[in-house]
Amino acid sequence: MGLITILLLVLLAGAILSLLTKTTAQARGVALVSSFGALAISILMYLMYDANFNTVTHYAFEESGTWMPSIGIGYHVGVDGISLPMVILATIVCALCTVFSWTESKRPNQFFALLLLMDLTLIGVFVSLDFFMFYVFWELTLLPMFFLIGIWGGPRKDYSAIKFLIYTHIASVLMMLGIFALYYFHGASTGIYTFDIPTLVNAYKDGILPISQFWLDFIFVTIMFGFMVKMPSVPFHTWLPDAHVEAPTIGSIILAGVLLKMGGYGLFRVLLPMMGVASTWFIYLIALFGLVSILYSPFAALAQKDLKKLVAFSSIGHMGFISLGVAASVLAGMDPARVVAHTGAMFQMFSHGIITCVLFGCCGVIEHHTHTRIIDDLGGLTKKMPKLAILMIVGFFASLGLPLCSGFVAEFGILSGSYHTMPIFVMLAAISIPFTAGYHLWAVQRTMFGPYNEYLGDVKEIKWFEFLPLAIWTIIFVVLGIYPEPIIGMMQTTAEYFLLSGDVLPIGGIHVAAGGAFPW
Repeated sequence: MGLITILLLVLLAGAILSLLTKTTAQARGVALVSSFGALAISILMYLMYDANFNTVTHYAFEESGTWMPSIGIGYHVGVDGISLPMVILATIVCALCTVFSWTESKRPNQFFALLLLMDLTLIGVFVSLDFFMFYVFWELTLLPMFFLIGIWGGPRKDYSAIKFLIYTHIASVLMMLGIFALYYFHGASTGIYTFDIPTLVNAYKDGILPISQFWLDFIFVTIMFGFMVKMPSVPFHTWLPDAHVEAPTIGSIILAGVLLKMGGYGLFRVLLPMMGVASTWFIYLIALFGLVSILYSPFAALAQKDLKKLVAFSSIGHMGFISLGVAASVLAGMDPARVVAHTGAMFQMFSHGIITCVLFGCCGVIEHHTHTRIIDDLGGLTKKMPKLAILMIVGFFASLGLPLCSGFVAEFGILSGSYHTMPIFVMLAAISIPFTAGYHLWAVQRTMFGPYNEYLGDVKEIKWFEFLPLAIWTIIFVVLGIYPEPIIGMMQTTAEYFLLSGDVLPIGGIHVAAGGAFPW
């Protein structure tokens, strides 16, 4: 039994045991042991990564076995330089969310069980190398989040939970059609019916499937749609603000910190190798989704009165940088620049995942202590909550891309690397920078500074179990902003393999003929 299987079993056992507990202390204790046990395993995997890396399959800690061989379903898991950081991200976020929820008293056994189940399903998505397993875990992530919003959410929790479920499930169903088409065409042409991700993706990119360009594009666009809705990209984003506003603080942290990264991860794991075979205009479509999200996000955020909704719209723009970086890195151009863009897009997923935990955590603390998130009703909180003020200011500055924070490293890499292949897209994306800084500074100024609103009463300072997770997340993104090598190093190695080896994409990148990018 490998470390990945042990990691999944630790979380599964923790979720079951937590559900069976009778008191808050018991449920919290089980959740702490399980979540921090999972974090310890993920750190161990990081330390042992190089020694367990297979230079043939390009995965580490790979486990493979038969499950339902008659229909080609197997148990196949493994990690590489993009999936292992996502596993570490998920375990860090969920472990610290357990601490953040120290005083949760409403159905604590169910709450902590759902938190551990959320961690389990997210990690399952990141380690799965079988499409059946990948899709099952992908769908299972909906259930704990649906119940977290529907039971512990705000006044419009039922509407938001159902909207979240419907939007993301419909996108998943379309993605399933693409997976089934890939499965069927591979079986019909080779006689081997399998859901193995490396096998099917390699067959697609190597031209083994004897199908027309229509079906190649059908497979690509259906899978792409599922990922774009999950990120989410504009115009598929409307489920996200409602889900964030009504979700409990922990739900918002996990949703923005980890769950949205499933869409970005799918771009790297599944769609990236397919881009050399699918119609080239899809590359520009992905970049366009990213650009529109980047430009739309700051203006939508500036119009918000609810602090939590403002942060929710900020996530849309930050995720748009990932789409832009991926698309730009696959086009033919200077190899070093392409690697920088690609690595930056990978690092953006980890960086944003950590930074947004601080942002939504601060929103939750403010709501818990003042009983409001309306920006106009706040002000002068530094006088009452100086510790929170420091964390929130640093978090918002990191989100706007301040140097010495991980967000700057990621987005600077994306923009500088993408300029060589998509200069117009980069120049347009740069328009968002001053407006992004504007809404971050405006939000901090209106909530933390100025005269204190006496109608808020005697607001108390942040509690230790709220401060500790926020402080740890802050330390992580500051340290990675100064020295990103521990995470970005393994990502760069994977990026170089994806872009330069010739095993995943054509050497030198994908060439687009003049006038051939778009179907019209």
